[in-house]
Amino acid sequence: METINKKKNIEAVDHDLIDYLPITKNLYIPPEHLHPDKYPKATLAATRSSLGLKIRGAGNIPVPITDFADAGLSTRVLEIVKTKLGITTPFPIQQQCLPLLMSGRDTIGIAKTGSGKTLAYLLPMIRHIQDQPPLELGESGPIGLIFAPARELATQIHSVMQRFAKYTNIRSTCIYGGGGVAEQIGDLKRGASVVVATPGRLIDVMTMGHGKIITLERCSYVVLDEADRMFDMGFAPQIASILAAVRPDRQLSLFSATFPKSVEDLARKSLRFPVEVIVGGRSVASDTIDQHAEVISDEAKFYRLLQLLGIWVDKGKVIVFCDTQTNTDNLFTILSRHGYPCLSLHGGKEQDEREETLQEFRDTDSTFRVLIATSVAGRGLDVPSCRLVVNYNAPNHLEDYVHRVGRTGRAGRAGTAHTFINPENEAQFAPVLIKCLTDGGWEKNISQEVRRAERCELPPSCLRSEIAERVS
Repeated sequence: METINKKKNIEAVDHDLIDYLPITKNLYIPPEHLHPDKYPKATLAATRSSLGLKIRGAGNIPVPITDFADAGLSTRVLEIVKTKLGITTPFPIQQQCLPLLMSGRDTIGIAKTGSGKTLAYLLPMIRHIQDQPPLELGESGPIGLIFAPARELATQIHSVMQRFAKYTNIRSTCIYGGGGVAEQIGDLKRGASVVVATPGRLIDVMTMGHGKIITLERCSYVVLDEADRMFDMGFAPQIASILAAVRPDRQLSLFSATFPKSVEDLARKSLRFPVEVIVGGRSVASDTIDQHAEVISDEAKFYRLLQLLGIWVDKGKVIVFCDTQTNTDNLFTILSRHGYPCLSLHGGKEQDEREETLQEFRDTDSTFRVLIATSVAGRGLDVPSCRLVVNYNAPNHLEDYVHRVGRTGRAGRAGTAHTFINPENEAQFAPVLIKCLTDGGWEKNISQEVRRAERCELPPSCLRSEIAERVS
């Protein structure tokens, strides 16, 4: 995760002195069967309800599309989505946000992890860029700018964008802390229409070379992915200074799986008449994830983990979340001694090692089927073969839980999540877990022990140490 560099300041931009190229933000022409003037309001309400969509915002809000072709995407882009990405029908967040963003509206998109948010903003970005003159020789760009809070998420977004680069002639680059800055600057100098960046590294680059390495004069489409996390990390002033350097009439959108009210109030100051699209709830894990919570002592946690691995490790990949780097390394060592080939990931590792670890874990042919990680892997990591998530240490807030368990059950696939609660020092997190399981429709999996942990009524006999005896 990035740190904030408070010493570097972006030079203020006087927009009145810049002759910006004209842009057309509204590029959406609704097909006849989805024209808002001809679509009955009762049918529209029923359609959005069936998709789990909640809409807030003023002005003309497009009818959700039913097919990617309804959005006016090019034949090549449609081919990539359907053949290379294997997505034939748009997800609910895409059904509403594709026409909304192509209409030029500022947008807040909130949907469960693994629900297709990345394509919901990337496809309109591609259409937006294709409508503008290409970057000229010597223009560093970008036209589209995407912020991400962590390098893992940034590189993943970039990899999705790369799928379209060859067929759309849109160059993309990724700049993030921990990567080779010289190589990243070289990519920028060669011209990139899309830049995916972490805020800290972008500010570093913008303040180098008297501000000439990258210019935001052509930037007109901006996305904040996992926006709540960036604001929560304290990046709000840095993001505000970057946005102040972007043309005033840019289009801005914010996306996340979780969006607390306090963060929303802060975010709305950056948007103009935004439309908020919520799929499901504000901070809800996917209903395709079978969620469980267990009260268990620290001594018994490892043996319970071995039980779960015995069931799941042959079915797919497994991610085990710990609360600290030390606990991650310790569990990695012990699990390796018990014959499980595993990998570890946390913020204390060098960037090259982290990228190699993620690549190895994503590889479906890899013998490494278990990843031990801190919450650094809780956002943005997309491993379709991940079948199980284990919270070895209980997450301390709702958003962390939602993002952690969201590493499984993605794109409509089934997944399972188990969360361990030590009654001695994690009982205070029981209310969070009860809310998450209830909101996700898994109230039946809430045991009396968990409810008693919430009320701090657990006696020593409920520590579940008998698991250790049975397994040993």
